[in-house]
Amino acid sequence: MGKLSFLKKLKSDNDPTNDIVLKIQSGDRLLKEKFIHDYTPFILKTVAQITGKYVDTENSEEYSVALMAFDEAIDCFDINKNKSFLGFSDLVINRRVIDYLRKIKKERNVFPFTYFESEANNDFREKYMPQYSTVRLDNIEIKEEIILFKERLSSFGITLENLAKSMPKHKDSKIMCIKIAKIIANDDKLFNKLNRTKHLPMSELMKLVDVHQTTIERNRKFIIAASIIINSGLDVIKSYLLFMEEGGERHD
Repeated sequence: MGKLSFLKKLKSDNDPTNDIVLKIQSGDRLLKEKFIHDYTPFILKTVAQITGKYVDTENSEEYSVALMAFDEAIDCFDINKNKSFLGFSDLVINRRVIDYLRKIKKERNVFPFTYFESEANNDFREKYMPQYSTVRLDNIEIKEEIILFKERLSSFGITLENLAKSMPKHKDSKIMCIKIAKIIANDDKLFNKLNRTKHLPMSELMKLVDVHQTTIERNRKFIIAASIIINSGLDVIKSYLLFMEEGGERHD
């Protein structure tokens, strides 16, 4: 896993498709058909990123699921809740395709996704899952976590993009922020207040840490994000955060 490289995968808030979707929602069916046709490359690219394989529009079940998800996103998009239609549709497509792949996995009664990442099990995967032999199933797990993480962050007005930009550059600063985040995450009153107000419980926090308030405010987004991760079931992302706290850096 790169240096939180997944944080850089985001759409701009200034999404030119927003106005088009609003017109479609007003009842322009012809515009909807043209819009879906024009954004077929976007849908294909999103599916390819999820599955890690070439997408055949004629025979791909994943593409069919993604197409329905894109249509669903058009109908459900709310400009008051979502700044970007492309960002919103990306979430909907990811969730629907991942749900589909998990359903297939369950029906086949196969081993957990991580099992198939062992090189010793490649023969098993090729024999029993030939149509998914090129799919990075471990990526599906991290993608689902990122979707959930993005949704949690958005309720605080934070995107992965501005989180990446505001991340502390120095190792010591990262470790300090994670320790502060742990204090918040492990204290029910502080964590509940964080979720209720969407702001750091600064007055309470200053009584518990020997850090200047300006430093905490400067790293506000990272501390909030770390608190969310620590007090969550996002195990893959959490393992990276704990590795970072130990002073390590991953380059795989």
